[in-house]
Amino acid sequence: MKSELSILIKDNSRMLRTLMLTLMLLCFSLLSCTHLESMDPFHTVSQAPSSAATPYEASTMPEPERPQWTSAPPQIEERLLSVADCIRIGVELNPRTQSSWQAMKAAAARIGVERSAYLPEVDFFSSANREKQLSFQNIQTGQSIEAGNVFDAGFGLSYLLFDGGGRSARVDGSRSEFESGAFLHNAVLQDVALNIERAYYDLLAARWLLQVAEETVKNTAYHVRLANARYENGLVPRSDVLKAETEKADADLSLVSARNGVRIAEGALASAMGIKVSASIKIADIDSDAHAREIEQIDRLLDEATRNRPELRAAAAQIRARQASVEEAAAQWWPKLNADLGYGWADDVFAPRRDEWAIGVSLTFPLFTGFKRGYQVQQARRVADQAQADYQTQLRSVELEVWTAYSNLVEAGEAIEAARSFVASAEESARLAEGEYKAGSGDIIALIDAQTALTTAQNRLVQARLGWYTARAQFERSVGRSLLAAG
Repeated sequence: MKSELSILIKDNSRMLRTLMLTLMLLCFSLLSCTHLESMDPFHTVSQAPSSAATPYEASTMPEPERPQWTSAPPQIEERLLSVADCIRIGVELNPRTQSSWQAMKAAAARIGVERSAYLPEVDFFSSANREKQLSFQNIQTGQSIEAGNVFDAGFGLSYLLFDGGGRSARVDGSRSEFESGAFLHNAVLQDVALNIERAYYDLLAARWLLQVAEETVKNTAYHVRLANARYENGLVPRSDVLKAETEKADADLSLVSARNGVRIAEGALASAMGIKVSASIKIADIDSDAHAREIEQIDRLLDEATRNRPELRAAAAQIRARQASVEEAAAQWWPKLNADLGYGWADDVFAPRRDEWAIGVSLTFPLFTGFKRGYQVQQARRVADQAQADYQTQLRSVELEVWTAYSNLVEAGEAIEAARSFVASAEESARLAEGEYKAGSGDIIALIDAQTALTTAQNRLVQARLGWYTARAQFERSVGRSLLAAG
């Protein structure tokens, strides 16, 4: 009776301890749930502004590395740069080309990651544990079990012998991804070169317009002097002088605008090259007759664009990568065969002395995965079909781009010829109007109109020349020809 009572007391005390522990855990859980949203142990929520109207203050994170030069890189200081020089420097310094280059190198590193699956993996392991092994028999007999120390260390080798072609498919896919990234890098180079070439021609055109504005100011200043001389001699009224001065003031205003246009174009070229907009860049002029060239056959140009455009070659590489993904997904239906080798030491002392080794082969064959493998194969096939359709879409877009650029280049060449005829006619008209005004047979209105027409014609010729050079650059880019050797 006494032993039964002691057992009952022990059982009740255990139940009491269990109940107290459960109540403590419940209270702790309730407190945690109540204050969880207000807790910020890592001080992440407090980094946000205290209200929606409070601006975010700059953090203490380090800023990205900035270029070391202050105005222009040393290689372009005090140099007269051609369009080819600007392109060569710009594609090296522009951050877009730097970004695509790093992405291409990352894709190249992925090939090594996938190829590493063909090599075995070797690991070193070591552990120290204090263990107590329990068994049902020990519990029944009430035998005392002491805890013991277990130390082990060793090396393990694992090598995948067969996986149904998954490794090969991943390597092929990574190579295709690299080729796609490499061709996209080429496309970025072409885009950056095109932007630099356009900015170069924009700067040239701005300087040509400045020359026209300066020449117009000189002509209008001469008209003011001529009107004053005739007015002082009593040959024309005072209104002629006022009209000539108005024409001069308008020319001065156009000159101010032309100078600002040069400044803006200089900054745009510097930005396209990847340098500070305040950099001083000296560029060389180009031949005004460079537009005379033979227009090529459009069908041959379309074929050339299909072969050369880096975007199309990148899209073709993406098709190969997606096809490799189909092979990788299909490889999951095959079993995986793995070889394992291990050698080490184990004992109940810190420096284990008992040698242990193991060698074996394991075969894994998933019988049912919840239909996942079938869906993965279907997904990979649909993505591969999508890549095919995307290639066709891009091909049609490239063909339209080539056709449009070809047509614009033809139009730009014809526009230059028309603008030259316009300038020649306006120059002759201005010469005759000035001669008639000197002789007294013409009036100041005709002289001003002739000068305005001449200025307009000269500006139209500048715009036509700019349009042709820009159209030629866009045409070369659309066909896929390298702009890196332009000029």
